[in-house]
Amino acid sequence: MFQPRSIAIFFRVLVTVLALTATGLIVLFFLFLVKESLPVFQAEGVGFLTGRDWWAGESYGAWPMIFGSAIVTLLALGLALPFALAGAVVASEFLSSRLRWWAKSLMELFAGVPGIVYGLLGVGVLAPAVKEFFGLIDGNTLFTAALLLGIMVLPTLLTLADDALHAVPGKFRDQAQSLGLSRLRTVWAVVLPQAKAGLLGAVFLGLGRAMGETIAVMLVIGGRDRMPAPWYNLFQPGQSIPSKLGREAAEAVGAGLQWNALMGLGLMLFLMVLGMTVAGHLFLKRGRAA
Repeated sequence: MFQPRSIAIFFRVLVTVLALTATGLIVLFFLFLVKESLPVFQAEGVGFLTGRDWWAGESYGAWPMIFGSAIVTLLALGLALPFALAGAVVASEFLSSRLRWWAKSLMELFAGVPGIVYGLLGVGVLAPAVKEFFGLIDGNTLFTAALLLGIMVLPTLLTLADDALHAVPGKFRDQAQSLGLSRLRTVWAVVLPQAKAGLLGAVFLGLGRAMGETIAVMLVIGGRDRMPAPWYNLFQPGQSIPSKLGREAAEAVGAGLQWNALMGLGLMLFLMVLGMTVAGHLFLKRGRAA
């Protein structure tokens, strides 16, 4: 018979091996992206990141895609965060344990819905609604992509924010209410400040989740490799890094400067998502340690 100590050692070794394997694969993938993107940086220099023109076979400027990813992700976060935070406060502070369990289960179910399903929702409902409501020629715009992305990341933000609020020890609530603070005032003045690190972690993880979304965004963003004119007019078609990769990677695979340019975009996306994810986990770890 296996002894409990032997089983614990086995699982500790197994987890360590799996963690090292995953880390090694990430490093190898990063090195692959660096190797494959070097030719475009050698050909275009810094102009690859700052250039605004993308013509296959002629010039490769990634700025419209970088701008599209950033603006769509930030707007999606701005649209989703107030609803996510309000829902998390209600679930964590005002629902019974049973109702909270059902609410979290539902949110986690929505978070696991495939992106293509949300994409079909965007094509069939959101894009026509945006077109009609704002009187546009085409409903496939940067704003539509941000609205759809906000709906997609809302469950993730809500469940992470709920975990951060629920992790605040009950003694802080008890002390605040013993001083005469109402339940709502306790949430505002005590619980939210105590959960700040965890909430920031939820925001960064939500950003990472949103920034890497491909299929759903690709279906409603419009696919135009140009900056909107003026730049703040989000009711124009645009492009994000994932949507650009989704449209062109298959046809350019493995050959020519176009492939290297796409790998350069992939490298930028990898670094941005990695940075957001690492920051999110660091904040969550700080929140749990507080």
